[in-house]
Amino acid sequence: MIEWARYLPTQKPKYLAIKKMVINLLEQGLLSPGEQLPAERWLATQLTVNRSTVTRAFDELTTDGILVRRVGSGTFVSQQAGEQQAQRRVNWHTYLTSQPFQVGQVKRQALQQLIAQQPADLIDVYSSDLPADLMPQFQFPPLTWQDFNQAQEAETRLGYAPLLTAINRLNQENQKLVLPEGQLLLTAGAQQSLFLVLQGLLVPGDAVAVESPSFFHEATLFEATGIRSFGAPLDAEGIQLAALEQLIVKHRIKLVILNPNYQNPTGQVMSLERRQAVIRLCQTYQVPIVEDDVFGWLRFETTPALPTLKQLDPENVIYMSSLSKIMGASTRIGWVAATPQVIDQLVRVQREMDLVPSIMSQVMAALAIQEPHFQTQLVTLRQQLQTRARQTQQLLAQALPDWQFSVAQGGFYIWGTRAVKPYALAPFVASHVALAPGTLFGAHQAAFRINFARLNTSQLTALAQRLQQLLNEED
Repeated sequence: MIEWARYLPTQKPKYLAIKKMVINLLEQGLLSPGEQLPAERWLATQLTVNRSTVTRAFDELTTDGILVRRVGSGTFVSQQAGEQQAQRRVNWHTYLTSQPFQVGQVKRQALQQLIAQQPADLIDVYSSDLPADLMPQFQFPPLTWQDFNQAQEAETRLGYAPLLTAINRLNQENQKLVLPEGQLLLTAGAQQSLFLVLQGLLVPGDAVAVESPSFFHEATLFEATGIRSFGAPLDAEGIQLAALEQLIVKHRIKLVILNPNYQNPTGQVMSLERRQAVIRLCQTYQVPIVEDDVFGWLRFETTPALPTLKQLDPENVIYMSSLSKIMGASTRIGWVAATPQVIDQLVRVQREMDLVPSIMSQVMAALAIQEPHFQTQLVTLRQQLQTRARQTQQLLAQALPDWQFSVAQGGFYIWGTRAVKPYALAPFVASHVALAPGTLFGAHQAAFRINFARLNTSQLTALAQRLQQLLNEED
C-alpha cells in the first residue's frame, strides 16, 4: 500500500505537488495503467490538504491524459499513461492556463466570433475600420518582384525614403505638422509604434497614465511589456488635470498617453486650453506625453483645426499616427515622430526585435499617397463620414431619448451614455448587433461605442430599431 504523504513533494502550490507525486509514482512503477486511485476526500485527509486541491490536480491530470474518470467507479490511471510518460509529452495545459485573464477578453471574443460568422442580418458597428464602400480607390502601376528588390535600395534606417517624404508632406498639408529630418520613424502600425515606445523607454513595473474611458483600458500591450496603467477621468474639455496630477505623484507616472483628437471611444476633442494645461503639468513633473493621433486626418471641415500636442511642445511629445483609418487596417503602416535621441533608441529596439515594416507595404503606401487624387479622395471621405455621423446622431437621439450621445467632430465614433448600471452584452450578440460596450473601455455606467462609418441608411434604421427594443427590454 502506498504511503501517499511520504511521496508528496514540498513544492507549492499543493495541487502541482499532487500532480508531480502521481507522475513520479508512475515513473517508479508504484502506479500502473488501469490502477484505481484513492477517493479524493480520503486522499485529501492523508495529504492534509483541501479536497478541492486534490480535485484540481486530478482534473488537470485527466486533461493531460494521465488519469481517466469513470462515473460511479472512481478515478483510474489511464491505459495510455505509461506510453505518454515514456514520450515525455509537454504539459500544454500549464502553458495555456498560465496567462493573465481579463473580463474584457471574453466580450471581445464573443463579438469577434459573431462577426466571423457573418449572419445575414449582422450589424457590425464594433469593428474599428472603414467599410469597403468608403475606402479610397487607387490605381497602381504593374509591379514585379524585382521592383520591390530595387526599392530596398531606397530603404534607410528610418524606413523607405519615398514614403518618409510622402508622409511628411501629408502631415504638412493636413496637420500643419512639420517634422525635421531624422525625427520620423516608420513602423508597422500605431500599435507597434506604442510597443516600441514602451519597450524602448520604460522597464517592467513602470506606470503610465491614460484617459478613462479609453481604448487603452486593459490594453494587451501593457501586459506584454509589464507596464502598469492608470486612468484619469475625462470632462467636457479632456483629461481632468487634478486627477492626472494625482496619478503622476502617487504612481510615479513615466508616460502620459493621450488621444486628443476624436478620442477613442468618446469621439471627444480636447480643448486648446486643456492641451496647453496638460503640457504645462507634464513639463512641471518632467513626464513625456505620447500623442495618439490616428484619427487626426478625419476632421470634419466645419470644425476648427486645433494644434497637435506635438506642435505645442515639440521636445517633450512623442507623436504617433498611421494610415489604417483612411486606407484600411491591412495597410500596416504607421509612424513615430520624436526627438532624434528618442528615435535612435526606438530604431535600436525595432532592429533588435526585427519589427521593421515590410518593403512591399511601404512601397504600396508610398504609391497610394503620391496618387494625384489622394487628397481629393481624403476630402470626400471626410464629407461622407460627416454625413453618416449626423444621420446616426439624429436617429439614435430619436430612438433612445433617455441616452446622451456625443456630437462627432471627426473620426469614426459616437459614444452613448446613460446613468444606470452597464447592460449585459449577450442579448446584443444574440440579436446579431456587434457594438462595443462601455465596460471594454473602463466605463462604470451604461455606455456603448458605435462606429458610424459602417452604417448606411438601411443599416442605421435597423440598428436604431434593435437598440430601442433591446434597451427597453433591459429596463
